[in-house]
Amino acid sequence: MTYIEDLLKEHCPNGVEWKTLGEVCEFRRGQSLTSRRAIPGDVPVISGGQKPAFMHNISNREGETIVVAGSGAYAGFVSYWKQPIFVADAFSVDVKDFDKVSTRYVYHFLLNNQQKIYNTKTGAGIPHVYGRNIANFKLPLPPLKIQKEIVKILDKFTEYVTELTAELTLRKKQYSFYRDQLLSFENEVYQVEWKTLGEILVKGRGTKVTARQMKELHKDGAPIRIFAGGKTFADVDYGDIPEKDVHHEEAIIVKSRGIIDFEYYTKSFSFKNEFWSYSSDSEDVNLRYVYHYLNHNKSHFQHIAGNMQMPQISSNDTEKYKIPLPTKTVQSRIVQVLDNFDAVCNDLNIGLPKEIELRQKQYEFFRNQLLTFTAEGVYTDSTVQYSTDKT
Repeated sequence: MTYIEDLLKEHCPNGVEWKTLGEVCEFRRGQSLTSRRAIPGDVPVISGGQKPAFMHNISNREGETIVVAGSGAYAGFVSYWKQPIFVADAFSVDVKDFDKVSTRYVYHFLLNNQQKIYNTKTGAGIPHVYGRNIANFKLPLPPLKIQKEIVKILDKFTEYVTELTAELTLRKKQYSFYRDQLLSFENEVYQVEWKTLGEILVKGRGTKVTARQMKELHKDGAPIRIFAGGKTFADVDYGDIPEKDVHHEEAIIVKSRGIIDFEYYTKSFSFKNEFWSYSSDSEDVNLRYVYHYLNHNKSHFQHIAGNMQMPQISSNDTEKYKIPLPTKTVQSRIVQVLDNFDAVCNDLNIGLPKEIELRQKQYEFFRNQLLTFTAEGVYTDSTVQYSTDKT
């Protein structure tokens, strides 16, 4: 028998009472405010996004506040604030009786129903979420004492995720600092030669394939990736691509349209003909070093591409681009340092990103367990499967 179950047995022997959110909370719309009308200040303006839209000098909500984004791509997104804020294109969910209902408990409940809130979106153009639809959600209401104990448990998980996220932010800043230092060569610590990519790398061509052919070629689990543009790709079978268009060697793919980017691959791959690749047959070049340097200076190519609707660079832009080449030994050392930082900061299989993902899933699991109650009069011993000390 767990501590929470003990409390439920003691205070709710016949089950937990259920009420609609509308019975225990008030839904208040925000006030219209644009960035042009805002007066500079330190009050976050909460609107239709996942983060504050801008800052203002006055607030229209104080203390604990739950906010639900009202419209736009993130309509329905739930956030919690414990500081003065200005609610604009959104609405707040305000507890009516603090002696019976914990605001933080309601917040965890809404997070547990985040997808259900998204499903209430209406509007073909700009999606909207309305408080009247969320007001019908059924909320389990154990006594306030039990609500607070549940909040205490769940907050431990969210605090840990927050700490890990803050740690990841610091690591990324550290990564950026060392990357800047290692790839600047401003102090000439290492002796370097400056060479164009065209001088040191071998350019490869992409596959001529239409969007329709891409769709026809797609086969789940196939070993080759064909890039279709931006971040999209399809997995296809070896037999569907001419051998001359299949790249087996280590290479850098240049994404030249839309999102200007560089991808590094060591497995078999192919790509559409608006992109190109670079490989190396020189013993003096560590291709991974070149990849890091290009990504570090990606803004150069983004500037060349311009702000058109479809930004674009040409192979001539990369062919004539010069990079510093220290000795192969120095290149390898730089790669080792940057790869280690990159893994800690960005690898979803290891490091901090993986730890954050696991802790977030753990929080979601226990949140669901702790907020799953039987209706009044039908209590069961297995309502909550979580063991914790009273402290």
